[in-house]
Amino acid sequence: MSGVTSALAASRRRGDPWLLGVGLLFGLLSAVYGFLLFWRYDIFRSGVDDGIFTQIANGAFSGFSSTVEGSANHLLVHFSPILLLTIPFVHLFHGVLGLSVLQALLVAAVVFPIWGMAVTRFPKPLAFIVTVIAACYPVLSAEAVQDFHELAFAPVLTACLVLALDRRAWRYAIVVALVLVCVKEDQFVSLAFIGVLLAVTDRADGQRRRCGLWIAAIAVSAALLYFGVVRRLIDPNFPYWSFHYYQWWWFPPTPNGFVTAASLARPLYVLGALVPLAFLPLGSRYALFAIPGFAEVLLSHEAVAMSMSIHYTATWSGYLLCAFVDGASVLNARSPVAAKAALTFAFLASMWVSTFQSPVLPSYALYRWPAPEDRERDLVLQSIPSNASVWSHDPFFARLSMNPQAATTMKSQAYLVFDLKQDAAEYASAPIRRLVDSGRYSLLLQKDDIAILKKR
Repeated sequence: MSGVTSALAASRRRGDPWLLGVGLLFGLLSAVYGFLLFWRYDIFRSGVDDGIFTQIANGAFSGFSSTVEGSANHLLVHFSPILLLTIPFVHLFHGVLGLSVLQALLVAAVVFPIWGMAVTRFPKPLAFIVTVIAACYPVLSAEAVQDFHELAFAPVLTACLVLALDRRAWRYAIVVALVLVCVKEDQFVSLAFIGVLLAVTDRADGQRRRCGLWIAAIAVSAALLYFGVVRRLIDPNFPYWSFHYYQWWWFPPTPNGFVTAASLARPLYVLGALVPLAFLPLGSRYALFAIPGFAEVLLSHEAVAMSMSIHYTATWSGYLLCAFVDGASVLNARSPVAAKAALTFAFLASMWVSTFQSPVLPSYALYRWPAPEDRERDLVLQSIPSNASVWSHDPFFARLSMNPQAATTMKSQAYLVFDLKQDAAEYASAPIRRLVDSGRYSLLLQKDDIAILKKR
């Protein structure tokens, strides 16, 4: 990693146009992601996760919690102290848009470690092309444009870990591992696996082996700290909810859909990850680093985990992109013609997926252009007192999430906010009608597709 730093510094002094090109690529990606995120926000397509993490950041020093997670400290749900970095963004942009800006920057930044991998394997013009093709990977667009999640930090960090190991920058690799364990507890498993893999497969390389042992020790120590100390200190009785994804002996009804072991969803998921990269990662040992991330998804029984539009792709995407670069270089050493053909296929496949099967889900997330009515609805929501208890579903919850009392579970809040496009049936249901007829609530406002009931 120190070699990368010195090389980049020397390139800057010489005015390296290729490094400038990578910087422009980062700026372009950030701008495109930001534009799509703001568009999505303007038409009320920001989802519940955006609201959750806005509440967590906004209340970082008064609970670090969200009402959707039961107003419990978020560290009981996931070990993500890295979310403290979201605080200035949320307060600067006063809400969800701050998370959007941060997420766009984080996902776009993966081009830098990818360039660092490519520039040592190819001539600079070809290295830049490889970096551009990697930046077109459809999975990245979903990680950038969907709801914010703590795993937004993972792709660039995991790619930096591979780069550090690739450059034999052991201290930098250990520092990156220390940061990664602060992202989410699934990184404990990934890092322990990678550390053991390095220690076992590189016995002849004493430095690499020691680095692997350090990475594994960091992962194990973080797991013991989280499950043995942190959760017990905060609330020893709070259940660890994430285990339910893997409880195959229990078949609960789930809105996320149950996926049987024989389902084609799993092989299709793997193909969806590899086809846009022309299967080039399979030619690299770094593809092994992605195994725990794929296992986290494929061992689950819930369909939501096996979608390219969900944030779980961030557990493996950084590793797979580095393996793509390395695999392309391996093929290029054997046959430059075959390598160029594979890279061309990867680019065309990524363009096809982004156009016809985009994981951004444009038919939902970007289904129309912003309209004046959106601004009017925003003003209506802003009229609700900022400290009042308020209930709403996804379309409005993200907008209301700077309010620590905004919730998606109805519990006699002072205000009930309905999106009449999605909540029309609930708004007309007998329980809601009884609330109004009994005089407990009165209709405060109904305009276009929004209705607000106020508790008397």
